Amino acid sequence: MMKKKCPICGQEKAKRDCLLKDNELICARCCAEMRGSDCGECLHYIETLRYETARKPKSSLPKGTFIAEINPSIQKDVDAALEIASDGRKKKAFAAMKRLVAEHPRNQDVFYGMGTLHCMNGNYGEAVKWFRNAVTIFPYFSAAHYNMGTAYSKLYDVGGMASAYRKAVEYGDPQEEYYRSAESSLKHLAEVIMQSSGVDLDKYIASSEKFKRAFELMESRQWDPALKGFQAAAAYNDRNAPTHGNMALCYANLGQKAVALAEIDRALEIDPEYEPAIINRRTIEQMAEGRVLGNSAFISTNYSQEQIEKKNSPTTSQRIHQKKCKKCSELMRRIKDIFPFK
Repeated sequence: MMKKKCPICGQEKAKRDCLLKDNELICARCCAEMRGSDCGECLHYIETLRYETARKPKSSLPKGTFIAEINPSIQKDVDAALEIASDGRKKKAFAAMKRLVAEHPRNQDVFYGMGTLHCMNGNYGEAVKWFRNAVTIFPYFSAAHYNMGTAYSKLYDVGGMASAYRKAVEYGDPQEEYYRSAESSLKHLAEVIMQSSGVDLDKYIASSEKFKRAFELMESRQWDPALKGFQAAAAYNDRNAPTHGNMALCYANLGQKAVALAEIDRALEIDPEYEPAIINRRTIEQMAEGRVLGNSAFISTNYSQEQIEKKNSPTTSQRIHQKKCKKCSELMRRIKDIFPFK
Protein backbone atom coordinates (compact mmCIF):
# COMPACT_ATOMS: atom_id res chain seq x y z
CA MET A 1 0.00 0.00 0.00
CA MET A 2 1.43 3.39 -1.04
CA LYS A 3 1.90 5.81 1.84
CA LYS A 4 0.25 9.22 1.72
CA LYS A 5 2.33 12.27 0.79
CA CYS A 6 2.65 15.13 3.25
CA PRO A 7 -0.25 17.60 2.66
CA ILE A 8 2.05 20.56 3.42
CA CYS A 9 5.09 20.00 1.22
CA GLY A 10 3.56 17.40 -1.06
CA GLN A 11 6.90 15.61 -1.36
CA GLU A 12 7.82 13.58 1.74
CA LYS A 13 5.84 10.66 3.14
CA ALA A 14 3.35 11.58 5.86
CA LYS A 15 4.24 9.66 9.01
CA ARG A 16 3.48 11.83 12.03
CA ASP A 17 0.15 12.89 13.55
CA CYS A 18 0.07 16.67 13.83
CA LEU A 19 -2.00 18.28 16.59
CA LEU A 20 -1.87 21.59 14.75
CA LYS A 21 -3.49 19.93 11.71
CA ASP A 22 -6.24 18.08 13.61
CA ASN A 23 -4.11 14.93 13.83
CA GLU A 24 -3.58 14.80 10.09
CA LEU A 25 -0.41 12.95 9.07
CA ILE A 26 2.52 15.13 7.93
CA CYS A 27 6.17 14.43 7.17
CA ALA A 28 9.03 14.63 9.67
CA ARG A 29 10.62 17.65 7.98
CA CYS A 30 7.46 19.78 8.08
CA CYS A 31 6.90 18.63 11.66
CA ALA A 32 10.32 19.99 12.64
CA GLU A 33 9.77 23.28 10.80
CA MET A 34 6.33 23.93 12.34
CA ARG A 35 7.11 22.72 15.84
CA GLY A 36 6.47 25.22 18.65
CA SER A 37 4.75 25.93 21.95
CA ASP A 38 1.32 25.41 20.38
CA CYS A 39 2.16 21.73 19.99
CA GLY A 40 1.33 21.12 23.65
CA GLU A 41 1.86 17.48 24.64
CA CYS A 42 3.00 16.26 21.21
CA LEU A 43 5.73 13.65 21.79
CA HIS A 44 7.98 15.13 19.11
CA TYR A 45 7.74 18.58 20.72
CA ILE A 46 8.44 17.08 24.15
CA GLU A 47 11.55 15.36 22.81
CA THR A 48 12.72 18.70 21.39
CA LEU A 49 12.25 20.33 24.81
CA ARG A 50 14.24 17.51 26.35
CA TYR A 51 17.25 18.24 24.15
CA GLU A 52 16.97 22.00 24.56
CA THR A 53 16.69 21.67 28.34
CA ALA A 54 19.75 19.46 28.49
CA ARG A 55 21.84 22.08 26.66
CA LYS A 56 20.86 25.01 28.88
CA PRO A 57 22.94 25.99 31.92
CA LYS A 58 21.11 25.29 35.17
CA SER A 59 20.97 28.95 36.21
CA SER A 60 18.95 29.91 33.11
CA LEU A 61 16.15 27.39 33.73
CA PRO A 62 12.87 28.50 35.31
CA LYS A 63 11.86 26.96 38.64
CA GLY A 64 10.51 23.42 38.27
CA THR A 65 12.20 22.67 34.93
CA PHE A 66 13.89 19.27 34.72
CA ILE A 67 17.40 18.72 33.39
CA ALA A 68 17.98 15.59 31.32
CA GLU A 69 21.45 14.69 30.09
CA ILE A 70 21.39 13.59 26.47
CA ASN A 71 24.34 11.38 25.60
CA PRO A 72 24.01 8.70 22.89
CA SER A 73 27.28 7.16 24.07
CA ILE A 74 25.84 6.54 27.54
CA GLN A 75 22.70 5.05 26.04
CA LYS A 76 24.85 2.70 24.00
CA ASP A 77 26.80 1.63 27.11
CA VAL A 78 23.56 0.98 29.00
CA ASP A 79 22.21 -1.13 26.15
CA ALA A 80 25.48 -3.08 26.07
CA ALA A 81 25.25 -3.82 29.81
CA LEU A 82 21.67 -5.04 29.46
CA GLU A 83 22.69 -7.21 26.53
CA ILE A 84 25.39 -8.79 28.70
CA ALA A 85 22.77 -9.47 31.39
CA SER A 86 20.40 -11.07 28.87
CA ASP A 87 23.22 -13.47 27.98
CA GLY A 88 23.30 -14.62 31.60
CA ARG A 89 26.41 -12.64 32.66
CA LYS A 90 24.63 -10.60 35.31
CA LYS A 91 27.62 -10.00 37.59
CA LYS A 92 29.54 -8.46 34.70
CA ALA A 93 26.47 -6.41 33.75
CA PHE A 94 26.08 -5.06 37.29
CA ALA A 95 29.78 -4.16 37.37
CA ALA A 96 29.39 -2.23 34.12
CA MET A 97 26.28 -0.43 35.37
CA LYS A 98 27.93 0.49 38.68
CA ARG A 99 30.76 2.13 36.75
CA LEU A 100 28.22 4.09 34.72
CA VAL A 101 26.44 5.21 37.89
CA ALA A 102 29.75 6.41 39.34
CA GLU A 103 30.64 8.28 36.15
CA HIS A 104 27.14 9.67 35.45
CA PRO A 105 25.29 10.03 38.79
CA ARG A 106 22.55 12.23 37.30
CA ASN A 107 21.74 10.45 34.06
CA GLN A 108 18.21 9.10 33.54
CA ASP A 109 19.33 6.42 31.08
CA VAL A 110 21.81 5.02 33.61
CA PHE A 111 19.10 4.92 36.30
CA TYR A 112 16.75 3.25 33.83
CA GLY A 113 19.37 0.66 32.96
CA MET A 114 20.10 -0.12 36.60
CA GLY A 115 16.39 -0.45 37.33
CA THR A 116 15.89 -2.81 34.42
CA LEU A 117 18.90 -4.86 35.50
CA HIS A 118 17.45 -5.20 39.02
CA CYS A 119 14.16 -6.32 37.46
CA MET A 120 15.97 -8.98 35.45
CA ASN A 121 17.54 -10.14 38.73
CA GLY A 122 14.21 -10.22 40.58
CA ASN A 123 14.99 -7.24 42.85
CA TYR A 124 11.73 -5.43 42.14
CA GLY A 125 11.70 -3.14 45.17
CA GLU A 126 15.17 -1.88 44.33
CA ALA A 127 14.19 -1.54 40.68
CA VAL A 128 11.30 0.78 41.56
CA LYS A 129 13.73 3.16 43.30
CA TRP A 130 15.95 3.41 40.20
CA PHE A 131 13.01 3.90 37.84
CA ARG A 132 11.59 6.59 40.12
CA ASN A 133 14.92 8.42 39.98
CA ALA A 134 14.91 8.15 36.18
CA VAL A 135 11.45 9.73 35.81
CA THR A 136 12.27 12.39 38.39
CA ILE A 137 15.09 13.57 36.13
CA PHE A 138 13.07 13.11 32.93
CA PRO A 139 9.29 12.93 33.66
CA TYR A 140 8.44 11.99 30.05
CA PHE A 141 10.52 8.78 30.17
CA SER A 142 7.63 6.49 29.20
CA ALA A 143 9.64 3.24 29.06
CA ALA A 144 10.85 3.85 32.63
CA HIS A 145 7.26 4.43 33.77
CA TYR A 146 6.24 1.20 32.08
CA ASN A 147 8.99 -0.91 33.62
CA MET A 148 8.29 0.65 37.00
CA GLY A 149 4.65 -0.41 36.64
CA THR A 150 5.67 -3.96 35.83
CA ALA A 151 8.01 -4.01 38.84
CA TYR A 152 5.14 -2.80 41.03
CA SER A 153 2.99 -5.66 39.73
CA LYS A 154 5.63 -8.12 40.93
CA LEU A 155 5.38 -6.50 44.37
CA TYR A 156 1.58 -6.88 44.41
CA ASP A 157 1.27 -3.08 44.48
CA VAL A 158 -1.79 -2.52 42.29
CA GLY A 159 -1.98 1.21 42.93
CA GLY A 160 1.67 1.77 42.06
CA MET A 161 1.33 -0.36 38.96
CA ALA A 162 -1.73 1.53 37.73
CA SER A 163 -0.18 4.96 38.34
CA ALA A 164 3.02 4.03 36.49
CA TYR A 165 1.17 2.44 33.55
CA ARG A 166 -0.93 5.58 33.24
CA LYS A 167 2.20 7.67 32.87
CA ALA A 168 3.54 5.21 30.29
CA VAL A 169 0.38 5.70 28.24
CA GLU A 170 0.28 9.46 28.80
CA TYR A 171 3.83 10.00 27.56
CA GLY A 172 4.31 6.93 25.38
CA ASP A 173 4.25 6.32 21.66
CA PRO A 174 1.11 4.44 20.51
CA GLN A 175 3.28 2.56 18.03
CA GLU A 176 5.38 0.99 20.79
CA GLU A 177 4.58 -2.43 22.25
CA TYR A 178 4.87 -1.26 25.87
CA TYR A 179 2.28 1.47 25.20
CA ARG A 180 -0.24 -1.08 23.95
CA SER A 181 0.56 -3.45 26.82
CA ALA A 182 0.08 -0.72 29.43
CA GLU A 183 -3.13 0.48 27.82
CA SER A 184 -4.56 -3.04 27.67
CA SER A 185 -3.52 -3.76 31.25
CA LEU A 186 -5.15 -0.58 32.54
CA LYS A 187 -8.42 -1.40 30.82
CA HIS A 188 -8.42 -4.92 32.24
CA LEU A 189 -7.39 -3.66 35.67
CA ALA A 190 -10.24 -1.14 35.80
CA GLU A 191 -12.77 -3.85 34.94
CA VAL A 192 -11.49 -6.28 37.58
CA ILE A 193 -11.27 -3.63 40.33
CA MET A 194 -14.83 -2.52 39.63
CA GLN A 195 -16.02 -6.12 39.84
CA SER A 196 -14.09 -6.94 43.01
CA SER A 197 -14.20 -3.65 44.92
CA GLY A 198 -17.03 -1.67 43.35
CA VAL A 199 -14.85 1.41 42.76
CA ASP A 200 -13.27 2.90 39.68
CA LEU A 201 -9.54 2.96 39.04
CA ASP A 202 -9.12 6.57 40.21
CA LYS A 203 -10.60 5.82 43.61
CA TYR A 204 -8.62 2.61 43.94
CA ILE A 205 -5.35 4.43 43.25
CA ALA A 206 -6.26 7.24 45.66
CA SER A 207 -7.12 4.70 48.36
CA SER A 208 -3.87 2.83 47.77
CA GLU A 209 -1.80 6.01 48.13
CA LYS A 210 -3.59 6.99 51.37
CA PHE A 211 -3.05 3.47 52.67
CA LYS A 212 0.69 3.49 51.98
CA ARG A 213 1.21 6.70 53.95
CA ALA A 214 -0.92 5.38 56.82
CA PHE A 215 0.96 2.09 56.89
CA GLU A 216 4.28 3.92 57.24
CA LEU A 217 2.87 5.86 60.19
CA MET A 218 1.60 2.66 61.78
CA GLU A 219 4.99 0.99 61.43
CA SER A 220 6.48 3.86 63.43
CA ARG A 221 3.69 3.39 66.02
CA GLN A 222 2.02 6.73 65.29
CA TRP A 223 -1.39 5.23 65.90
CA ASP A 224 -3.67 8.26 65.74
CA PRO A 225 -2.26 9.74 62.48
CA ALA A 226 -2.18 6.23 61.01
CA LEU A 227 -5.83 5.69 61.92
CA LYS A 228 -6.84 8.92 60.18
CA GLY A 229 -4.90 7.77 57.12
CA PHE A 230 -6.66 4.40 56.98
CA GLN A 231 -10.01 6.14 57.41
CA ALA A 232 -9.15 8.35 54.43
CA ALA A 233 -8.26 5.24 52.43
CA ALA A 234 -11.59 3.64 53.36
CA ALA A 235 -13.42 6.75 52.19
CA TYR A 236 -12.22 5.94 48.66
CA ASN A 237 -12.46 2.14 48.88
CA ASP A 238 -14.40 0.61 51.76
CA ARG A 239 -14.15 -2.96 50.51
CA ASN A 240 -10.51 -3.67 51.36
CA ALA A 241 -9.93 -6.07 54.26
CA PRO A 242 -6.38 -4.88 55.13
CA THR A 243 -7.64 -1.30 55.51
CA HIS A 244 -10.17 -2.29 58.18
CA GLY A 245 -7.81 -4.82 59.73
CA ASN A 246 -5.14 -2.17 60.22
CA MET A 247 -7.71 0.34 61.48
CA ALA A 248 -8.53 -2.26 64.14
CA LEU A 249 -4.86 -2.41 65.16
CA CYS A 250 -4.74 1.37 65.52
CA TYR A 251 -7.89 1.41 67.67
CA ALA A 252 -6.51 -1.45 69.78
CA ASN A 253 -3.27 0.40 70.37
CA LEU A 254 -5.29 3.47 71.36
CA GLY A 255 -7.16 1.38 73.96
CA GLN A 256 -10.49 1.32 72.07
CA LYS A 257 -11.43 -2.36 72.22
CA ALA A 258 -15.07 -2.19 71.05
CA VAL A 259 -14.33 -0.15 67.94
CA ALA A 260 -11.30 -2.33 67.18
CA LEU A 261 -13.45 -5.46 67.23
CA ALA A 262 -15.99 -3.78 64.99
CA GLU A 263 -13.28 -3.04 62.41
CA ILE A 264 -11.96 -6.60 62.65
CA ASP A 265 -15.48 -7.87 61.99
CA ARG A 266 -15.74 -5.56 58.98
CA ALA A 267 -12.47 -6.97 57.60
CA LEU A 268 -13.78 -10.52 58.05
CA GLU A 269 -17.07 -9.56 56.43
CA ILE A 270 -15.10 -8.53 53.35
CA ASP A 271 -12.83 -11.57 53.47
CA PRO A 272 -13.94 -14.34 55.88
CA GLU A 273 -10.60 -16.15 55.41
CA TYR A 274 -8.46 -13.08 56.09
CA GLU A 275 -5.91 -14.68 58.42
CA PRO A 276 -4.42 -11.53 60.08
CA ALA A 277 -7.91 -10.46 61.21
CA ILE A 278 -8.69 -13.92 62.57
CA ILE A 279 -5.48 -13.96 64.63
CA ASN A 280 -5.70 -10.33 65.75
CA ARG A 281 -9.28 -10.78 66.94
CA ARG A 282 -8.13 -13.33 69.53
CA THR A 283 -5.53 -10.85 70.82
CA ILE A 284 -7.93 -7.89 70.94
CA GLU A 285 -10.53 -9.96 72.81
CA GLN A 286 -8.05 -10.21 75.71
CA MET A 287 -7.97 -6.41 76.09
CA ALA A 288 -9.82 -4.40 78.69
CA GLU A 289 -11.61 -1.36 77.30
CA GLY A 290 -9.44 1.72 77.77
CA ARG A 291 -6.22 -0.26 78.25
CA VAL A 292 -3.61 -1.33 75.71
CA LEU A 293 -2.12 -4.80 75.67
CA GLY A 294 1.64 -4.48 76.32
CA ASN A 295 3.93 -5.76 73.56
CA SER A 296 1.43 -8.04 71.84
CA ALA A 297 2.48 -9.15 68.39
CA PHE A 298 -0.35 -7.96 66.16
CA ILE A 299 -0.29 -8.85 62.48
CA SER A 300 -0.66 -6.11 59.86
CA THR A 301 -1.02 -6.29 56.10
CA ASN A 302 0.24 -3.87 53.47
CA TYR A 303 -2.83 -3.52 51.21
CA SER A 304 -2.37 -5.83 48.20
CA GLN A 305 1.40 -6.15 48.57
CA GLU A 306 3.12 -9.36 49.55
CA GLN A 307 6.32 -9.07 51.57
CA ILE A 308 9.01 -10.35 49.22
CA GLU A 309 11.99 -10.03 51.53
CA LYS A 310 11.85 -10.40 55.33
CA LYS A 311 12.78 -7.34 57.35
CA ASN A 312 16.12 -7.52 59.13
CA SER A 313 15.15 -5.81 62.38
CA PRO A 314 14.13 -8.43 65.05
CA THR A 315 11.94 -5.87 66.83
CA THR A 316 10.09 -4.96 63.67
CA SER A 317 9.75 -8.55 62.46
CA GLN A 318 8.24 -9.59 65.80
CA ARG A 319 5.75 -6.74 65.74
CA ILE A 320 4.83 -6.59 62.08
CA HIS A 321 4.26 -9.76 60.09
CA GLN A 322 2.85 -9.07 56.64
CA LYS A 323 0.54 -11.62 55.07
CA LYS A 324 -1.47 -11.50 51.89
CA CYS A 325 -5.18 -10.87 51.99
CA LYS A 326 -6.87 -13.66 50.02
CA LYS A 327 -9.12 -11.14 48.28
CA CYS A 328 -6.08 -9.08 47.22
CA SER A 329 -4.25 -12.20 46.08
CA GLU A 330 -7.20 -13.14 43.92
CA LEU A 331 -7.29 -9.62 42.51
CA MET A 332 -3.63 -9.82 41.55
CA ARG A 333 -4.11 -13.28 40.06
CA ARG A 334 -6.79 -11.92 37.77
CA ILE A 335 -5.01 -8.75 36.67
CA LYS A 336 -1.38 -9.87 36.58
CA ASP A 337 -0.39 -9.97 32.91
CA ILE A 338 3.27 -10.82 32.37
CA PHE A 339 5.04 -8.30 30.14
CA PRO A 340 8.74 -8.25 29.27
CA PHE A 341 10.82 -5.34 30.55
CA LYS A 342 11.74 -2.90 27.78
